[in-house]
Amino acid sequence: MITLGEIMTLARDAEAKKAGIGAADIELARKAGMLAADVAALKRFTAGGFCIVVRCPKPDSYAWQGLLPAKIGAVVKKTGDSGVVSIHKVQRDGTGAPLFRDGEPLVKGSLYVSDYDLMGVWQGAAHGWRRIRISAQEGAKRGSYGAEAAGLLRQLNSTLVTRIQHGCQDDWLSPDNRGVKNDDDTFAGFISGEAEFLATVEACRNFYSSRGLGSFPYHPKTGAFTGA
Repeated sequence: MITLGEIMTLARDAEAKKAGIGAADIELARKAGMLAADVAALKRFTAGGFCIVVRCPKPDSYAWQGLLPAKIGAVVKKTGDSGVVSIHKVQRDGTGAPLFRDGEPLVKGSLYVSDYDLMGVWQGAAHGWRRIRISAQEGAKRGSYGAEAAGLLRQLNSTLVTRIQHGCQDDWLSPDNRGVKNDDDTFAGFISGEAEFLATVEACRNFYSSRGLGSFPYHPKTGAFTGA
């Protein structure tokens, strides 16, 4: 029997084909758990002389991208293999007391789909790639970004359906940076209008090296953030 997720996946395929998105972009989107329209948008954006590396959501997120809002920073609960997280909150009155109906508390539920995690962003320069740091000052988790970073994020998000929710993982100079998980994380590299699915942490490390993006700031064995 076909599952709801499989039905929604086929619907995303059909939407992408109707929009004129090519088979290669749809295939990458399925692997990466991204909306195919966003894969195409990132290719167009980077064709203007940029490189963007994204840590991908779970593949099953593909079925729900564009339908559910992207998970925001305030939602700390992790998405499961479905790529979707459910948040339930008890409804309360003006005094903070819980509301009930027929003896049961009133609960409001919200669904979110995994967002895209930026790893790093670079712009083409005279001698290779110039890294654009996208984070709050001094790598803080929260706070205002510099003018260049903020402008680039606004420009990028204007092209995406599932928008970027926060700064780059590579630029978060904090002991709370979770690093990369060698047995779990997958990535996608978008560079000068081309896209490549990177199925392992090692593949992502090699992408940095082969494309001249600088050091991959995660320990090769543990995946811990090194702050390089």
